[in-house]
Amino acid sequence: MSVLWNVVVTTLAALCIAHPQFRKLVCLTKDRSFRHGNETAKCHLVLKDVESEEPGRSAPEGAGCFVEKFNTTSNRVYCDLFCPKAHTVFHSAFDLFHRSCFNYHNYQLVQRGDDWFIWRSDRCLNSTATFSIGCKFDEPFRKRFPVGW
Repeated sequence: MSVLWNVVVTTLAALCIAHPQFRKLVCLTKDRSFRHGNETAKCHLVLKDVESEEPGRSAPEGAGCFVEKFNTTSNRVYCDLFCPKAHTVFHSAFDLFHRSCFNYHNYQLVQRGDDWFIWRSDRCLNSTATFSIGCKFDEPFRKRFPVGW
């Protein structure tokens, strides 16, 4: 029982001591419409030390994004969230009542190896949307990546 208790306490402590960072994937069409249109949205990632930090540190448009064929009729666009080795990644907020992007249907978070991505597909590719994401690390992000960001 003592060993189990130590494991539970250690796990809870690790989750509570986590070091959070935040990301915002901003995808814009020319008309800024939440409804899908003919134009593919252009996206850029914003890195933030705290959720309320504005404007944050913007990456170049399209940086870290790539297209993969999903099935015979659709593609998915994946964008790197730059949360390497994060033990937890979660949606912290999203546009309420968005008309074209639906979680698990045409956008979702996914882990590949040590990296985390968000993918978008179908109608969500052609609409303005802002995805707010949280990442939790075992040690401070700036300690692991002190230069550049």
